[in-house]
Amino acid sequence: MKKHYASIASLALLVTACGGGGSSDNVSQTPGPSPQPPTPNQPEPPPEMPVDCQRDSWVAGTTELCDGTFIYRDYVYDDYGADTGLIGLSPLTVMNLLSRGGGVFNPVANTPGLLSPTAGDERYPAGMENTADLVSLALSLDGDELSVRFELNTLYGSDDSLAVIAIDTDNDSSTGGGVWPGLGIRSDGWEEIYTFAEGDPINNIIAGRIPAPETEQWRIQAVVAQNDGTVMNVAFRGPHESARAASIPEQILPDAGNFWEDKQSRALGSGDISVFGEVVSRSDLENGTTRAAKSVTGFQQRVYTSQYTLPPGEGVSLRGVPGRQGDTGLPCDQYFHYLGKYQPYGFYVPEQDGPHELQLVLHGCEANHASQINQGNFQTSFADANNRILAAPLGRGPRGFYTGLSERDVLDVRADVEENYPIDSRKVLVSGYSMGGYGTLRMAALYPQDYAAGVNWVGFTGSVLNLPLERTLLGSLADLTGIELLDTPLSAFQELQQEFSIGAEDNVLDYLGNLEHIPMANAYSAADEIVHVTTALALQEKFIAGESDYVFYLHLPAEHLTYILLDEWQKMANYSANRVIVSRPSTIRYYYDPAQAYPEYAIDHNRAYWVSNIVNRSTEPSQISLDSDGCGTPQMDSQFTPGAGTYPIPWVSTQRTVSSDALLPGGNTLSGSLENIHQLTIDVTDSCLAGAINLDIDSDGSSTLVFSDGREVDLVQGRNQLFVNPL
Repeated sequence: MKKHYASIASLALLVTACGGGGSSDNVSQTPGPSPQPPTPNQPEPPPEMPVDCQRDSWVAGTTELCDGTFIYRDYVYDDYGADTGLIGLSPLTVMNLLSRGGGVFNPVANTPGLLSPTAGDERYPAGMENTADLVSLALSLDGDELSVRFELNTLYGSDDSLAVIAIDTDNDSSTGGGVWPGLGIRSDGWEEIYTFAEGDPINNIIAGRIPAPETEQWRIQAVVAQNDGTVMNVAFRGPHESARAASIPEQILPDAGNFWEDKQSRALGSGDISVFGEVVSRSDLENGTTRAAKSVTGFQQRVYTSQYTLPPGEGVSLRGVPGRQGDTGLPCDQYFHYLGKYQPYGFYVPEQDGPHELQLVLHGCEANHASQINQGNFQTSFADANNRILAAPLGRGPRGFYTGLSERDVLDVRADVEENYPIDSRKVLVSGYSMGGYGTLRMAALYPQDYAAGVNWVGFTGSVLNLPLERTLLGSLADLTGIELLDTPLSAFQELQQEFSIGAEDNVLDYLGNLEHIPMANAYSAADEIVHVTTALALQEKFIAGESDYVFYLHLPAEHLTYILLDEWQKMANYSANRVIVSRPSTIRYYYDPAQAYPEYAIDHNRAYWVSNIVNRSTEPSQISLDSDGCGTPQMDSQFTPGAGTYPIPWVSTQRTVSSDALLPGGNTLSGSLENIHQLTIDVTDSCLAGAINLDIDSDGSSTLVFSDGREVDLVQGRNQLFVNPL
């Protein structure tokens, strides 16, 4: 066995010491167990991935051949090293509990969330988090040399990390093998081992050249370690890594986490990584072979490349970068923790062929992108039974609240799935738990044209002071005090509600009218210690007063995590089945608040169905209520029923089922009302108003209707009745 030490000087060294230039051989060979680094030579720029081989997204743990380049693409934010067992002293761990909660000031945490544990227990020095997280490893043949290129998720300094590759040159595990020098691990079979100790922190690349084995087949292994030799990440783990900390007891026991590194942590804990490796054929590299990564079904992780990062553009902030509300330090206020361009999401693909339905799964506060989606009954009830792909965004961490950059991630995850899988775009749903339930209500209400239905478990409604019968209660107060004006105390109470919004930026009760065409299933708990039953009943009250299709379950003996602990989802899955997006509704009821826009992330909610380019007259919210009979007017039937049951625990419910039993012939009338609208656009195709239009609209001020075929109509305050000629 031979051990080699390859030192690739940093780009900073290139700039300060040589100002450019070429490079000689960067590899030295020294026999014995303690290889020494050579004096660094002037380095070449890091090799680039061939353009045709670059990927914006991938299934984690997969390999491919691209024009003779062998490429492994890893999981991200999975760099937590070895599991130290039930109780470890260095680092300090007790039943996998003390390593979490960095977002709530735990000084010994290695992850920010309280409900998103890691299986591995290693930690970085403060400020160095994520600097040994492998993104990809590429190998290509150049004459008698092998070009090696490690890309890391984070690299602040040229010598932050060690990248190590071992080669079993005869692909025979019974020969060679042993301890990897300085790393505290071993594996079978290897004859050559190379350590790369310096990299390019601008491009996050550690690279170099090594002698290529002359044999036809070799097995390669690779790890990335902190610069002290603590191994954090192992390559070639395959696409079915485990993230099984779904519930009790896995949430608190060793070697179970929610970051797709359970098997890695177990192998590193044992000190033997022989199981992880990949066979390479020299002829594939010589002949420029292209072979795509195999398609993967079942539970997995995907990674996509975001256009957006947070300073410093990479890394993990255990404490978190605060959102718009500022650095309050309060539990579940909005913070972003995963800062780089590579963002993971949990993913489940059923065995059936496409086209598939798609369900976005939004995790709760302190959880992450493995929550719910890693539970067997959840996969069976929602995905397998409906030929539905499940996608769970990380949303930049456990407390993103699905606004701003976290909201952008939800949109980008959907786009990535639709780009890479056959999705029936008419059958896209959104669901979520707790904070994710808030995200579900919010996303469905602000993008109503994009979703066929929603499923909400114990969703936060936007304020802990949301109460049922608030107008009735305040009206009774007026009767008692003789104050007849309801608006003044109600306005003051609404301002107080905003002060108790936790991480939410808006009160979803204000938006529920937007759900007119989106069926929504809701499950709440009478004994919920986090999302209090009073806020749940306020939500139910809003649904009862509205016109949309919904079901609201109140489980009497349940608390906040009951549904995850039971892993029982069937009622909600049944409700979600066979839902289809309403594409050309005859009515639009839309509440638009420009304050929720994030232009820096290309986010503005200024459209709904056939209305777009909404511009308000002031910075206050607007309300749009428009009816078009151009595509025909459906005759709706609405059935309201209370219910009760015992499965899986006792519950009571209210439900409105909305159906259409007839469609009246199309006309040419556009009617309704506008509040605080300066201008908006009407799509004449989707509203079926391409010809002459009878207009009958009440407006609370001057506004302009722009039709997509070029016609414009100026409205005045009051009722506007006029005939709009076709072009």
